[in-house]
Amino acid sequence: WDCGFGFIWDRVEMKGAVWSIGLLLLLLSVSLGAAQKSSSSKLESRVSQMLEWNKRNSVIKLSSEKFNTYVKSKPRNYSVVAMLTALKPQRECSVCQDANDEYVILANSYHYSNAYSSRLFFVMVDIDEDGYEIFQWLRLTTAPTYYHFPAAGKRKPEDKFDVGRVGYQADALSKWVSERTGIQITIMRPPNYTMLTLWAVVVITVLVFAYWRRENLSIVYNSQNWAFLAILVILYMISGQMWNHIRGPPIAHRNPHTGDVGYFSGTSQYQFIAETYIVMGLYGAITIGVILMNKELSLPFIEGTVQKGSYMVGLAIVVLVFGYTLSIFRMKYQGYPYSFIFK
Repeated sequence: WDCGFGFIWDRVEMKGAVWSIGLLLLLLSVSLGAAQKSSSSKLESRVSQMLEWNKRNSVIKLSSEKFNTYVKSKPRNYSVVAMLTALKPQRECSVCQDANDEYVILANSYHYSNAYSSRLFFVMVDIDEDGYEIFQWLRLTTAPTYYHFPAAGKRKPEDKFDVGRVGYQADALSKWVSERTGIQITIMRPPNYTMLTLWAVVVITVLVFAYWRRENLSIVYNSQNWAFLAILVILYMISGQMWNHIRGPPIAHRNPHTGDVGYFSGTSQYQFIAETYIVMGLYGAITIGVILMNKELSLPFIEGTVQKGSYMVGLAIVVLVFGYTLSIFRMKYQGYPYSFIFK
């Protein structure tokens, strides 16, 4: 009797344990399902809100609080490209507005293309519009800066765009976005009516001049005119103007502490627009000096007399300007040992 009763009691206890475990697993599955449903609902809400903002602007402006909610929070099934900038005039960020214009062109090109979807959003955080917390979080001291926040996984070093090396043009940003997200964006720029008007004026001027001189077009066959035009094109190209067009550097740099304006970048990897024009002028002066050394130039000082010693003037120009150009080269290439006249 005792053995039979004990056996029955063990069976009852076993069944009770099984029912308890089953009930526990049921409650756990219900809790997990509710949590997943809640998480999915929050994600759908965030995506819906981002799409709503994106309808109004191709670049979504976020405060620190919204950035934490829509970019930093997980889970997230969309990638985010963020530009962190300082557009207020008191910041004196000469490059920020130009960079913002290029960023808007990139975002518009994506927004109105067939590639547009909820997989990618372009946002902007301004340090003076409640964005200081994000600047601190990313430990930023310069602007503009671009980051890619992937939909899954952690950020990699490649998710920070190298503005100093590549520039901030929309085409360069588009290539970087494609590498990080796999989404191809074809840049569509608005028509440049200023350049169109300028070219129209140039063409009309040439046509009017050609009609006016239609019976004597010797100017077209003058080799010196073509040589002068060729020199201008060469000076334009070797002074770094194409680099300016691709990278979009600022005109100059103002020291935020002293207020002094610098026209030369202190590194060989970067340059300012003013710097390129100064270098073009120096190259032009050396060219003029070389021409004067090889071609006599008549300079009437007193009536009836003519000075013919332009080679001395040309030599002086070449020596002085070359020495100054070399000093600029030494300043940009730290450690270069040679100098001439100027230190």
